[in-house]
Amino acid sequence: MRSRATTWMCGIVATLGAVVLAMGCSGGSEDDYGPCPKDSGQDVDCFWEGGISFAPDKVSQADGFIFVHGEMTWSPCGMIPGRQIRSYRIDPKDGSTTRMDAPANAAPFVVPPKGVFEVRPTGSPNRVRIDPAAIISVTQSKLPIGEIVDDATNEVIAPIELAAVCDE
Repeated sequence: MRSRATTWMCGIVATLGAVVLAMGCSGGSEDDYGPCPKDSGQDVDCFWEGGISFAPDKVSQADGFIFVHGEMTWSPCGMIPGRQIRSYRIDPKDGSTTRMDAPANAAPFVVPPKGVFEVRPTGSPNRVRIDPAAIISVTQSKLPIGEIVDDATNEVIAPIELAAVCDE
């Protein structure tokens, strides 16, 4: 009985290792990124296409809007990943986003090291909830990074989605 369990365990570990290698989405050094993904020259069969993520490092407010700045990363399977620094303006009324830098007079919020966080723009009845761990398939054109929440009722009003198309 013990040898049968050992055989199963070895089979599971070997299969898991093969799946990870077949995905071809291994992390590398900082130099392994380009502005947009490009073909790595590997002939890889993928179980998952890879992901798009946005890691905010600065969040601020000005003129009734929330501004978020961070790193957007594309990691398609079998490709060299891409990375761009991007800034967006979020409208706390409807969650619409526009690529735009924060103005010089923007007041910063403290971004926690991890986890979902909320900011409430001055004078707005809504909160902006941001999830820095949001990830979506590279086949999608919009990355949902959070939502607009009514402060009085705690109901979600709208999603916050960033354009996830890579442009050099």
